[in-house]
Amino acid sequence: MATFERGQPRDPLEAELDRLFAAYREACPDPEPSLDFMPRLWERIEGQRSWTREWRRLTEVLVGAAVALSLLLGVVLARREPPASFYTSTYVEVLAANYSQEGPLDPEVLAIDQEIAP
Repeated sequence: MATFERGQPRDPLEAELDRLFAAYREACPDPEPSLDFMPRLWERIEGQRSWTREWRRLTEVLVGAAVALSLLLGVVLARREPPASFYTSTYVEVLAANYSQEGPLDPEVLAIDQEIAP
């Protein structure tokens, strides 16, 4: 078993991992932030967020308009009163009101009359 001393890894795999980390640090050094680092960063973030924010605002407006229109139509249709004869007339009375007294009520006779008429 390998002994652990300060600064020395105790396993060859750990030594390999430390070597890979050191090579990575050399290949990709930490960038030094400049004075305009944060403003540029926020500018990029806002540039990406503005497109999604516009879509979200548009969908919120459209959903709100749809809800308002639905409520308005519901109120308008609820306030309309149906004709009084709709609920008080029987089926036979409605049929009698739709046909004249002289004309036949039989559909076959009506079809024959329409074929004969010039």
